Amino acid sequence: MFVKTKSFNAGELAQFLELQKLSFSILQSAASRLRGGETEKAVARQLVKDYYSAGFTSFFHLPVVLFGERAALPGDWTVEKFYPKRKTLDEGDSVILDASPIRDGFLVDTSYSFCFGENQAHRDMMSHLSQYRDSIPVAVNQGATFRQIADNVIENMTRHGYEPVHTKHIGEVLGHRAVRLSKLPFNPRMKGFDAFAISWFKLKNKLAMSGLGRRSPLWNNLKASEHAPHDGLWLVEPHAGKDGVGAKWEEILVIEGGEARWLDEAPPHVLQWRNIEMGDSYRPAA
Repeated sequence: MFVKTKSFNAGELAQFLELQKLSFSILQSAASRLRGGETEKAVARQLVKDYYSAGFTSFFHLPVVLFGERAALPGDWTVEKFYPKRKTLDEGDSVILDASPIRDGFLVDTSYSFCFGENQAHRDMMSHLSQYRDSIPVAVNQGATFRQIADNVIENMTRHGYEPVHTKHIGEVLGHRAVRLSKLPFNPRMKGFDAFAISWFKLKNKLAMSGLGRRSPLWNNLKASEHAPHDGLWLVEPHAGKDGVGAKWEEILVIEGGEARWLDEAPPHVLQWRNIEMGDSYRPAA
């Protein structure tokens, strides 16, 4: 299967941007409908329907819905724990909605976080996460390796009293590639993942970890990330947790010729941070 990872033209970048915006709008719309008492499973099922209605045809991973303490990925977290549960939404809960849909071969990944009700700990955590949107591209442009950048995020979160729970994501990733897949007439799934996409990610990372390649599609603080940032599109997703509160954001970082910039100037979390700075609500509009 052909997988394009870099050298995207202006039309392709515009398509990635359009689909990222559309994915965010679907997550925000779902968040605005929450009234309390919904289960993660019910919200996740509706998200799948919403994405298909919007023209997406598959998912790198099915929508993830995390309520309350589950948004902090507590304890010994495993892949299966990302699957939606019968956990119901209560006042004061952290909420994370995350989806990685695919349309016309374009794979994007987005996360939307907020608190269902007022919770100062969540507000503080969201504010803390804002700094990484500035520091990560600066570090790329200053010549830091992927591993150094991932280490710095971990160390900074820990120093401020937060657990860097993105290290509990599959592959311990701070980020991973956004890619364009060849269009296929069918979309087999493997435990909630697009079978072709996840197989490619696993194979490329395995080769890089074994020293047979230097092109892992994963960005973490492991040896396969001990290199200068590779050109392409990277889905950056710092995720913090503490005392049953969790928050994250995720969007596309463009790296071209070793220079980094965000694909979108004002994704939803940037607007949320502005509201937090002004002391306003950062919940989705009803």
